[in-house]
Amino acid sequence: REQVVDLQSERQTWSAFGGEVAAYLVDGRLPAREVVIVTQEGTDTLAIDAARRALQAAGAEVAAVLSVDPSLSLEREADVTEVARLVGSPHEDPEAVAADAAAALAARLVSGSGPTDVLEGFLASGFLLNRGPGLGAAAVRALGGRDQIFLMVAGGEDEPAVDPAWFLAPLTRELARSGASVGAAEPADTEYSFVGILRGDAAVSRLLVTQDNVDQVPGEVGLVLGLQDLVVNGRPGHYGVKDGADAVIPPLP
Repeated sequence: REQVVDLQSERQTWSAFGGEVAAYLVDGRLPAREVVIVTQEGTDTLAIDAARRALQAAGAEVAAVLSVDPSLSLEREADVTEVARLVGSPHEDPEAVAADAAAALAARLVSGSGPTDVLEGFLASGFLLNRGPGLGAAAVRALGGRDQIFLMVAGGEDEPAVDPAWFLAPLTRELARSGASVGAAEPADTEYSFVGILRGDAAVSRLLVTQDNVDQVPGEVGLVLGLQDLVVNGRPGHYGVKDGADAVIPPLP
C-alpha cells in the first residue's frame, strides 16, 4: 500500500511536470502557420481539442476544423449520385465515387479554390461539417494551399460512423502524395486504428507525420515537433507508443 501511494504521488508529480513543461517545448515551433484539421464525426473530442491546443501553443492558427459526415459512407444511392455530381465522377459504384471524392477534395485543399469549388459544394451539401471557426464564403475560398498544414484526426471509444479506410485515409494519402505537409493523429485509446492504416502503407508512411497518443501531453509535444521537422526539414516520422512508432517524440537533431 505504501508503494502504491508512493507511485501515485510520483505519477502526479510527473504528470504536473509534463503539463507545465510542454509549453516550453512547443512555444514558437510553428509560428504563423495555418493549419486545417480534418476529422470525422464520432472522433474523440479530447483528441481534437488536444491537437488544437498544441498547435495554438506552437504559434499556429487553426483555420478550420472540417468533419466528415456519416453520409459520406455513401450507403444511399442519392448520396452517391450527389457526390459524383460534385466531383465530376463518371462512376456509379460507391467505392469508386468515394475514391474520386477523396482525390478531388485533396486537389482542392492543396491547390486552393477555383471557378468550381469542391470544398464549398461538400460543405453546402452537408458531406463536410464545419466544427471550427466560423467560415463565411470568403473564408472557405481562402482555405487551402501548399503553405498550409493539413492535420487529420480520427479515433475514439465507439465504432466509427464512417470507416476511416473508406474516405479519411484515402484523403490523407492523396494530400501526402501531392507534396502537402500532412500529419495524422489519434488518441491513445481507440476502438479502431486510423494511424495504423497509414503506417502500414509503405508508399505513404514515408511522406507524413503520425502521432498515436495525441490526447496525452507527450503526444501533443510529439505532434508539434514532428510537424515542425516535416515543414522545416522535410523529414517524416511516426511517434507515440503503438506499433510502428519510431520514438515517443522526435529525437534531437
